[in-house]
Amino acid sequence: MSTSSQSSSRSSYFDTAVATLQTSGFYWGAINANQSKTLLVHKRVGAFLVRASSDPKHLFTLSLKTETGVTNIRIVMCDGKFSLDQNNGTITRARANQQGSPRFDCVVKLVFYYMLLSWRTFRQNSSSTGTRDRVAAHLSLLWPLYKEVSTLQHLCRRTLNRHVIGEGVHHLPIPPKLKVFLRRYQYPV
Repeated sequence: MSTSSQSSSRSSYFDTAVATLQTSGFYWGAINANQSKTLLVHKRVGAFLVRASSDPKHLFTLSLKTETGVTNIRIVMCDGKFSLDQNNGTITRARANQQGSPRFDCVVKLVFYYMLLSWRTFRQNSSSTGTRDRVAAHLSLLWPLYKEVSTLQHLCRRTLNRHVIGEGVHHLPIPPKLKVFLRRYQYPV
């Protein structure tokens, strides 16, 4: 493959990743840490958003409300894969080494992965303590803070994705054009 076609392929991949993130609704673009803090400070623990990173070495930052306040975690891109910055104190090194720092080809996949882990922990904690107000996990992605109200089409797509995970779409008795629309964003968040 030539250098120009590799560059074009990387650009296309990046454009697709950004388009998916923008479609999610919880991508806030070029806001800074103070602006994200203002948005999240009065939200409940587990509220989060993704924004453009103010650090020129990184593309995106995850801002989230924790038990101790609002924190920001860089999203690192290496070899076309996204992962959370392991140098940040909200993820313990032991857990990172145990799990091998999960990497994803899409920021929304990364967020969805950590949301699933967070919800599992949240449910375990709430069933053992009887309360849902306190979330014990350091990294709790529970409630995306949407920038604007999604279209009815996108809300329906997310709802369908919640019930038909992944490639179950091809089994649905719907027109092929609608299946293509559903596959463009395959996440329930």
